[in-house]
Amino acid sequence: ESHTDGAVSVIRYPDDNRRVYKTVPLTLPSDTTSDTSTNNWRADVNYSARTRDGRVILDALPANTHGDYCAVLLLTADDEFAQPNSSPEGLRTLITETLPQFSPLITDVDLDAVARKAPSNIPRFRYVGPTLHSAGSTVLLGDAIHTVKPYFGLGVNSALEDVTALRDAMDANPTHSNEQPPHTHRQPTVPIKLPD
Repeated sequence: ESHTDGAVSVIRYPDDNRRVYKTVPLTLPSDTTSDTSTNNWRADVNYSARTRDGRVILDALPANTHGDYCAVLLLTADDEFAQPNSSPEGLRTLITETLPQFSPLITDVDLDAVARKAPSNIPRFRYVGPTLHSAGSTVLLGDAIHTVKPYFGLGVNSALEDVTALRDAMDANPTHSNEQPPHTHRQPTVPIKLPD
């Protein structure tokens, strides 16, 4: 909602399913490659799984090309295993029963550390609107107008989409009719060779 002073209000989605997360190191079997003809795991893709009842969600992203992954275990904030110092044995049982394909990829030492650690909070999802500018001189982009999962790198992608939308709006509405859009005045890009 815009106000007469140019302020913009933030619209928050109701959070009726608050989740927290704990990071979990996973290691794929050592014979893992990008060739799936010899095994069922690829080291170059993201993995995501959830239980039918939605209690457990696991998203895993490659940490390197050697089969090490950083997984994010999402649980409701009141789940017993979302609490610090929960039972490693109970957490192992939960993962083995609900997501059995991932259980062998987590060492006992790592699982013990996951059970002990406190959870992290996911930002509440919200956006700014309906007006994304103030008094014709300020534009809000990226994290200033919306939040996304903090572990998928979507913030940068959203910000780049916002910049594209801003460029398109500037192209469609130049400040002076005889002027080129401002982004065309930039210097040409010069490729930079990085050392090997």
